[in-house]
Amino acid sequence: MDIKELQVSSEEHGKQNHPWEYARSNVVRSLVKKYLPKEANGYALDIGCGDVFFLTRFADKYPEYKLIAVDTAFDPELIAALSAKNSKYNIQFFKSIREITHLQKASIVFMMDVLEHIEDDVSFLKEVVSQSCISPDTLFVITVPAFQSLFCNHDYWLGHYRRYSRNMLKQHTASAGLSPLEDGYFFTSLLLPRFIQKMIEKSTKAQSEQNQGIGNYKGGAAKSFLIETFLMLDFHFNRLFRLIGIKMPGLSTYAICKKSK
Repeated sequence: MDIKELQVSSEEHGKQNHPWEYARSNVVRSLVKKYLPKEANGYALDIGCGDVFFLTRFADKYPEYKLIAVDTAFDPELIAALSAKNSKYNIQFFKSIREITHLQKASIVFMMDVLEHIEDDVSFLKEVVSQSCISPDTLFVITVPAFQSLFCNHDYWLGHYRRYSRNMLKQHTASAGLSPLEDGYFFTSLLLPRFIQKMIEKSTKAQSEQNQGIGNYKGGAAKSFLIETFLMLDFHFNRLFRLIGIKMPGLSTYAICKKSK
């Protein structure tokens, strides 16, 4: 969850992660599985990690990795709260990757819906790639929202600068010195609801201030299970189409890369 969405979570009911977040974490873990070394005990960095939800979900599947969380929104109070909530994971927290001076090599770097928040995303990626802990073996896993034509009030509210096409993400990562291993889209079924939302906003001139993102999601267990299951079926059907050479669009796009040699 984005820090801004975390801040609007209901104090009365507490923060509840959206089933979309559970589904996305499952998607990314599935996508990255074949690229991870069979025996790994390295460092996993999550840059722009928000509430560290994804990082802890990754650790549940791959407990051998040491965890580093990086987010410019971190302050002592937030770090203390996240550390207490996720104490079993022994996460190291940093406001910037430049503060990580003890690390010789990062095994994997996650940027989960981060680049759209950064005005000059290529320069930011170049800075990350240039860090001493990044080697040609470091795996980069990047997800971003797809299709600028679907840019809506939710994007404005979250402070997004852009949405990406698959080719745009490939170009930006290549410009930053990353070589592609795999790329594509996921969550095809969410395209139509977002298009309808965009049309409604256009016709009613709805204001971005009305948005609260997914920070106040209050769905019950059954509803959350159904949404997550539906999104995972969407993903697996998408992968089946890919096997026969059909690349389906989706509301999110991703790139898995390594540093160019």
